[in-house]
Amino acid sequence: MSNQDDLAQPTLSVIMPVYNGRADLSEAVDSLLQQTVVPQQIIIIDDGSTDGTDRLIEAYCQRDPRIQLVRNAHGGVSAARNKGLELATGDFIYFMDADDLTGPTLFADFLREKRACPELEMFCFAAKMFMDVPVAERKPEITHARNLKGVYSGGTAFIQQLNSSGSAHRVLWSSIISRELIVRTKSRFLPIQNHEDAPFMFTLYLQAKQVFVTPEAYYFKRYTTTSLSVRTRDFSWVKNYFIAREGTEEAIRAANVPVERSLVDDYYFPVMSGCLKMLREHDMTVPKEYQPRVNALVRQLTRNNIKLMVIWYLNPLYSSLVYCKKKLSSAL
Repeated sequence: MSNQDDLAQPTLSVIMPVYNGRADLSEAVDSLLQQTVVPQQIIIIDDGSTDGTDRLIEAYCQRDPRIQLVRNAHGGVSAARNKGLELATGDFIYFMDADDLTGPTLFADFLREKRACPELEMFCFAAKMFMDVPVAERKPEITHARNLKGVYSGGTAFIQQLNSSGSAHRVLWSSIISRELIVRTKSRFLPIQNHEDAPFMFTLYLQAKQVFVTPEAYYFKRYTTTSLSVRTRDFSWVKNYFIAREGTEEAIRAANVPVERSLVDDYYFPVMSGCLKMLREHDMTVPKEYQPRVNALVRQLTRNNIKLMVIWYLNPLYSSLVYCKKKLSSAL
C-alpha cells in the first residue's frame, strides 16, 4: 500500500474498559497488537481496579505508544466508555471487552470494505464464544450470528431485516462504528450496568448511512461465571431493561423518525423474554413501583408464546422438562 493510501484510509480507535481484569487483559491486548492492521489508538480505561491491572497497562504503554492508559474512579462500564469516547481521535471506533479476543484480520477486512463503500458507517460481524479454559482446549462456537451479507442502508427496514434474520445484535463488540455517526446521533451510554449498549446500537442501526454486514466471526467472547452479564441475578437486570427501553424510545423521538412499536419489541424480544425467565428462575422480588410494568410485560409476552406461558405460569413443570432433556441428551 502506498504512503498516499495510508494517509487516505480512516484511522481507528479501540476503547476497552477494564475492572480487575489483569488475568485476561494481556491476551485481549495482544490480539489487537497482532492484527494485520493495528489500530492507531488503543484506549484502556482502568475503572478503579485493585488487582494491579493499571501496572500491567503501564507496561504495555511503555512498549507501544499506541496504547493509552486512562485511570477512572470506579463508575461502571458506561462511564468508562463515555470517557473513552471523549478521548478517541480515530475516524472509527471499536469497543472491546477486556477479557475477549479479536480475529487477526478484523481491521484489515473493515478497511477493505470501507474502500469499496466510502459512505460506510458501520461494519457488523458475527461472534463466537469459548469457555475460559486453556487455549488448546477451547472450541469456539457461534453465539451471535449475522445471517445477512452485503451493504445496507440504515433505517427501519434494515432493523426489520436484522430482527427477522436473527442478526440484530444489541452488543457493541460486533461492530466497528463511525465516530461521525456517534457524534451526529448524540449517542451516549446510559448509566446502567446491563443492556447499556442496546439503545446505543438501535440508534446507530436506525441512522447509519451505509452498513456492511457479514456472517464472518471476528470476535471471540470468553465465557466466565464472574462476568457482569452472568453474575447479575437480582432485579437490577430487569430494571435496566426498562431503562434501556426508555432510552431507545427517547432516541427515536429525538431522531424524529417514525418507528413502529412492534419493531422495537422485536429488537428487544431476547432481552424481554430473558427478563421473564430470570424473574421466575431466581424468584426475584419485584419492587412495588415496577409491578405494573412487569405485569404488562408478562401479559404481552405470554399472550401468544406457549413456551413463555409455561415458564411463567408453570415454572416447576418447565424446570422438570429442562432437567429431563439434559438427562436424555447426556444418555445418548
